[in-house]
Amino acid sequence: MKDDDEQLMAEINAQADRADRDRTQQWDLPAIANVLAAHFEHRSEEDILEQLKTVFRARGLFWRG
Repeated sequence: MKDDDEQLMAEINAQADRADRDRTQQWDLPAIANVLAAHFEHRSEEDILEQLKTVFRARGLFWRG
């Protein structure tokens, strides 16, 4: 499961990297969490959404949802 968590965090950070490159738009974190939850079934969609918000907040990125 540790490898799965590392892969999930890498994907969350990749999403944040994309958002950082285009700060003009607000990202739909619930939609991103939904997609990631389908690929990383060991974590709930709610857990993934909270982690996305944590990473985006730490980087000063904007989102909707």
